[in-house]
Amino acid sequence: MTRSRPLLLLVVASTALLPACTPKNALRMAIEVVSEPDAAIVSFKGKDVGTTPTALRVRTFDELMTIAARKDDAPVAEKRIRILSPDHAQLVFRFGTEPSEVAKRLGLTRVVVFDYSEKVSFDVSKSELKPEGLPILDRQAEILARYFPNVDVYVCGHTDATGGDDFNLQLSVDRARVVADRLSGQGVPPERLKVQGFGKEFPNDTNETPAGRANNRRTELILPQ
Repeated sequence: MTRSRPLLLLVVASTALLPACTPKNALRMAIEVVSEPDAAIVSFKGKDVGTTPTALRVRTFDELMTIAARKDDAPVAEKRIRILSPDHAQLVFRFGTEPSEVAKRLGLTRVVVFDYSEKVSFDVSKSELKPEGLPILDRQAEILARYFPNVDVYVCGHTDATGGDDFNLQLSVDRARVVADRLSGQGVPPERLKVQGFGKEFPNDTNETPAGRANNRRTELILPQ
C-alpha cells in the first residue's frame, strides 16, 4: 500500500474488549457515528439518541455494539469501525441492498469491517507495524476470539493511487500479512485469517486530497455479519 492507511480491522463490525468485569474490557473511546448515504436515526443501548452525524462515548466493546442506525427505505449493508487513534473511532453505517465492491470480490453480502488508519499502524510506504499499533491489534485479537469465534477473517490491504501499481499491490499484501501474523501470534487460528491485497483498486475516498488519500491507505478486517 503506498502508505496504506491502516488496518481496519473494520468490515463492518465491532471492536472492544473482554467482559466488563475485567480491566481488559474497558474500551473508552469517542465515537463519531455517520451514515451513507444521507442521515439515519441512531440508537444507543436501545434508545434513540438523534440522527447522524452524532457523537457518543463508549466504555466497552459491548456498548459499542449496541450502537445502531436505521432508515425506512434501506437495510444496513455494511457496518464499518474506522479506528482513527487509540481513543477515537468513526462508526460508519452504509445502507443499501448491494454489498460493497470489496465484499463482492470476497463473495460476501452484509459485512462488518474494522478499518485501521496508517497513523495508527504504519509509516508511509512501510509495512512494519508501529509500536503504538500493537495494543490495538492485540485488542482486536481478543474481540475476534470472544465475539467472532469460528468466523473467517479477511485481512485486506489497500493503498491510495500514488505510486506504481506493482509497488502498491505488494505493499498492500505485505501490510495485510503483517497484521495477520500479529493476530495469529495473539491466538487467532491462522487458518481463519485470509490475507488479501488490493492495492489502489478499491478507494474509500477521493484520491484528489491529502485527507482522501489517507482514508484510502488502510488495512481492513472484514467479517460476514
